[in-house]
Amino acid sequence: MADYTPNRWILDEIAANRKWMVEMMDGMPTECLTSCSKEIESLRAELAKRTDERDEARRSVCEQEAQDCFLMPDELGKGTIVNTPQMEASRRGWDCFKDNA
Repeated sequence: MADYTPNRWILDEIAANRKWMVEMMDGMPTECLTSCSKEIESLRAELAKRTDERDEARRSVCEQEAQDCFLMPDELGKGTIVNTPQMEASRRGWDCFKDNA
């Protein structure tokens, strides 16, 4: 459930209601379907833009945290580990470096 985001919820709802949506759209005027299609594409573009902005902000947080805690004691106190931005993102459960992998 930790990976369940609002974006994932939207996609799940679309998948769950696809059959109903296809049946509902059968017989709709072409103009309405075209308008709906354009709106869907607009929403997809907005979602991609917002996801990119979120990931940029998350990367910034991870980079700052890694810089502040570059050398951290390990859990057993036997040495130090290097904290990288990617490690910080992984610790937080974020996938903001997915494009940089």
